[in-house]
Amino acid sequence: MTQNRVINALSYLSILFLPVLFPLIVWLLTSTNPEAHRVAGRAFWLHLLPTILGITLLVILGVSGIYMDSIVNSGWLAVVLLAVFGVVAVASYLWSIIRGIQYLIAD
Repeated sequence: MTQNRVINALSYLSILFLPVLFPLIVWLLTSTNPEAHRVAGRAFWLHLLPTILGITLLVILGVSGIYMDSIVNSGWLAVVLLAVFGVVAVASYLWSIIRGIQYLIAD
């Protein structure tokens, strides 16, 4: 664990400087190092989660806007979906920072 702790921490902390791309590169390049490969894969999916959720929520909102008769209902749906997206995005961001710091201070 100690030999990989910097690369593992950077995989998670890359949410601050190069989200999605840095863990993807590390994931692709560390196939011979199982621990770094696993951590980079988890960080990659954790960074990608808000993007996938955001696109999904936009599609849901678009489709429901076409089929709903009331603009009020569409507005409330948009507020709820935006709140869900915000909670997931902030949780993903904070969890990435926490995990990166945990890898840095681990012995």
